[in-house]
Amino acid sequence: MAPRAASTAPENPAAPARPRLDRARILDAAQAIADAEGVAAVTLRRIGAELDADPTAVYRHFRNKDEILAGLADRLFGTLPDLDETALTWRETLKAELRHAMNRYRRHPDLALLLAVQPDDTPSLQAIADRLLGLLIRRGLRPEQAARYLQVIENHVVGTGLYYAANGQTFRDADAMRRAYALLPATTHPHAARAAAHLFPDLDASFDLASDAILDAIEAVADANPTNDPAKKDR
Repeated sequence: MAPRAASTAPENPAAPARPRLDRARILDAAQAIADAEGVAAVTLRRIGAELDADPTAVYRHFRNKDEILAGLADRLFGTLPDLDETALTWRETLKAELRHAMNRYRRHPDLALLLAVQPDDTPSLQAIADRLLGLLIRRGLRPEQAARYLQVIENHVVGTGLYYAANGQTFRDADAMRRAYALLPATTHPHAARAAAHLFPDLDASFDLASDAILDAIEAVADANPTNDPAKKDR
């Protein structure tokens, strides 16, 4: 009996191996879900589906959803502005830092409240605090002064960021509100009626105005310190 001819049909290739599940891939999936569908949609089952993995495998890296969200927040706080600090003054550097910080809330509105309530002892927030304190001390504040202004800066950034997240890119119906104020009787609301055309300005302009006011105050305090060298104020 003649031997069987070898089959010429190609063997079925093995299915490609799934990428290894790790913390980074889980956080990537959680951020994609949160940005597209909201924080409420971030569940272990949904993350598993996004990664084509058994949801229980996520437990090897995170204990629960809260730990995933905390890791996601810490990751977002770890982003830094692309700055050449050697070419910028102290003021320019800090103003760019404030804008970058506020834009975290703007770019991720459904994560804004999550970002706002993070404890200040996470690694990324500790790094931010140390960097900003360094800038304030570099300008001439004493450590205790720098600590107080760091809190002012945090309130400014987080407050504006949450407003952006809640209301979008501008004041709601700003033109309508200006018209309503313009119609107020001058006999009962003389100042509001007079300023009506200038109320409810662009949020970016308002943020920059508040940032400049804080920076002006910092410079005034630093210049008043007896050991501060005025020649270093712009460095």
